[in-house]
Amino acid sequence: MSPQIQLPEVDAVGVTLLMDNSIDILMAGSEVVQRFPLRTDLFEQRQPLAEHGFSALIRVTQGQKTATVLFDTGLTRQGILHNIDALEINLHDVQAIILSHGHADHAMGLPGLVERLGSRHLPLVLHPDAYLERRLVLPNGTTISLPAPKLADLRREDIEVIEEVGPSMLVDDMLLVSGEVARTTAFEKGFPVHQALRHGQWEPDPLISDDQCAIVNVQGKGLVIVTGCGHSGIINIIRHAQALTGVQTIYAVVGGFHLTGALFLPLIPPTIAALAQLQPRYVMPGHCTGWAATHQIARALPDAFIANSVGTTLAL
Repeated sequence: MSPQIQLPEVDAVGVTLLMDNSIDILMAGSEVVQRFPLRTDLFEQRQPLAEHGFSALIRVTQGQKTATVLFDTGLTRQGILHNIDALEINLHDVQAIILSHGHADHAMGLPGLVERLGSRHLPLVLHPDAYLERRLVLPNGTTISLPAPKLADLRREDIEVIEEVGPSMLVDDMLLVSGEVARTTAFEKGFPVHQALRHGQWEPDPLISDDQCAIVNVQGKGLVIVTGCGHSGIINIIRHAQALTGVQTIYAVVGGFHLTGALFLPLIPPTIAALAQLQPRYVMPGHCTGWAATHQIARALPDAFIANSVGTTLAL
């Protein structure tokens, strides 16, 4: 574990889902949960789309300072750019990009975003393992390729690539990128069918060590944690954020918890039990959390649970 980091408190944070697996434009909101706005020309205006990918815009405010960070970029350039336009996002406000890990559903929208942003020498924070060529080898023998971002492509686009294994601070120290997550639970053991190409050979890569999250400390409320797939295990991630910062109160956890599919069904009960003990004020599971886990989390934590939908903003 890295030495404890003093993460300054901020006044507010907004997390907007630019891309996720589901959308419901009629879903009810609240003071904290702002949904896609319903206008009189709703069915004439451009509406956001859902696809199997994840991207979130994180806006942080501290006094007179405001910063905007893009966390993940979705699966396709068409999808992420369409949603940016539909949600009327000004990309020129973005001051940094974080990749939670190198899988295609989080990184393949990046070329389109960089093209739209133009030559700005924008910092991009990722773990060096994000470049690894990877695949899934299913029990029936089916192999699924997982394309990864290429460093040469990023350099051509005038991106300031920051490769970090450990934690790093961004935007005037208002946001913390976790770096590699310590694996401390007994039940979160990674993705057993996941492999990586190293030194010309395919090797087991169940831990997906490049998996990382974004952490913000809201004054008087606690930590807001944004995760991509949560390959590290969502409980490992939360505990890692607590250990890194010394802050124990969890205000909100947003993103993928990776509990979908038969391999992860046994992890759902211990995950929910541990979540209940951690007592987050808000939980918005999405992307690869899966139908079964999402519904069980909703039942177990009804006061904390928020249903995800593309275009949703949590005003925290």
